[in-house]
Amino acid sequence: MFVAKNAWSALRRHPWRTVLTIVVSLLVTLWSAFGVAVLHEYDEAHGARYDQLTPLGVFTPSDLSKARAQGDNADSTKNYMTWDDYNGIGAAANEKNATFGYTLIDSVPVRGGDKLKPVAGAQQPDAGTDETGGDFTLQSFLSEQAVPANSYGTYRIVDGKGLGYEDVTRHDLIMSKALADKNGIKVGDEVTLGNAKDAKTTYTYTVCGLYEYTAPAEGAAPFAKDVPDNVLYTTYYSFAADDLDPLDASGWQRPDVNVVFMFQGVEQYEAFKQAVKDVKLPSGYRLSSPTIDQYERSLEPLDSLASTMRLTLILLWSIGGALLLALTLLQALPRREEIGFALQVGVTKGRLAWQFMNEILWPTLLGAAIGLIIGCCTANPLAGNFVDGHSFTLPAALVWNLIWISAAGCLVLAAIAGVRVAAFPTAQLFASPYLAHDDAKASENDTDEGDDDAIGHSDTDDEAESTKDAESTADTTSTTDATSTKKEQA
Repeated sequence: MFVAKNAWSALRRHPWRTVLTIVVSLLVTLWSAFGVAVLHEYDEAHGARYDQLTPLGVFTPSDLSKARAQGDNADSTKNYMTWDDYNGIGAAANEKNATFGYTLIDSVPVRGGDKLKPVAGAQQPDAGTDETGGDFTLQSFLSEQAVPANSYGTYRIVDGKGLGYEDVTRHDLIMSKALADKNGIKVGDEVTLGNAKDAKTTYTYTVCGLYEYTAPAEGAAPFAKDVPDNVLYTTYYSFAADDLDPLDASGWQRPDVNVVFMFQGVEQYEAFKQAVKDVKLPSGYRLSSPTIDQYERSLEPLDSLASTMRLTLILLWSIGGALLLALTLLQALPRREEIGFALQVGVTKGRLAWQFMNEILWPTLLGAAIGLIIGCCTANPLAGNFVDGHSFTLPAALVWNLIWISAAGCLVLAAIAGVRVAAFPTAQLFASPYLAHDDAKASENDTDEGDDDAIGHSDTDDEAESTKDAESTADTTSTTDATSTKKEQA
């Protein structure tokens, strides 16, 4: 009771110092929790989570913008990948025992006729449909797994429903909400599309849903059919039912075949990449993984934040630790008289040291506890403002590590305050307050005696000289008297 009461009184006597200690402790632990959460996610994202990716592999032009610039030249379709090319790739991979699965994306340009107008955004909006094959692109997916490899970006359904890959009898498509709004189309309406080469050949689809891009592809759109909002998506079964994938077609009727290779891990993808590296491909084509590319793009803001947090944590722990140490010393060092008085009235050093330690423990532990709670609860939403697609939730093991480290830091500061009492020299309590004055006076007296001795030595020398003078005078007198006597006798 004595210790708690006195510790509480000491904290109340210095409210600003107490509040400052709580605030510094709170900020240090709060930002420590945030920084540790960011660095933990960085390690996970570059380690286990990267290895667990199920990447897709596609063969696409190295410069997609350059390839799309040929969109008004029907002869450019001769550069498309063919089924023979893909068969050669598959054979090379099987020869090296590379494991893979596959799905398919197939697309052709189509006309919209007079009723369907494209969304603006093309660099050459006045290009004729006879040169480009149409103002729209009809792109088909064999399965849901092919959608992430869409070169126009990722999208989500905002109205209606998505494509039905399991029901081969459906003959529908999804279009962008921007395109639907411009043409007054709603879910359930039918749209008529025209063949790229023969406008009289048409295809009718039912609009089953509207989409919006969540991450549209970057790059310019030379022609209307290259604008992402002008892309219409359907299933490969509907695409094939309209005979849009002939093997012997030419010009804009020739489909752009894109076989999407699927892998169960990054290691499988790398093995496949090595297996097919010597396969001859059409000019400008290369193997890439949209899954890995997209994942690495998502890591860029995380890497930047993690780099910043490493420097921030070093400064935080250095400055915060120095401030807490300064506050601890300010609490303990100037109290010499208080310690001496307490010891004189019978308080033991142990109880007094425990009081000093409590004065540090209470505010630092309180600030650390509040900071850890706030930091652990807000790390994920706070970091989410800077980085998308990552989770910054601290696992229990790291939370306990932060708790133990914070508690150890508080105990070290408290121990420093306790050492101040333990190191107090008790012998000073019984020293005479006049001891220093007496010692000074004694020193002064010793100096005076030394001077007197010097003076005494000088007087003796004078007496000796006087004696010598007297003896010399006496001798002279005696000689004179003897001389006078001798003269009288003569």
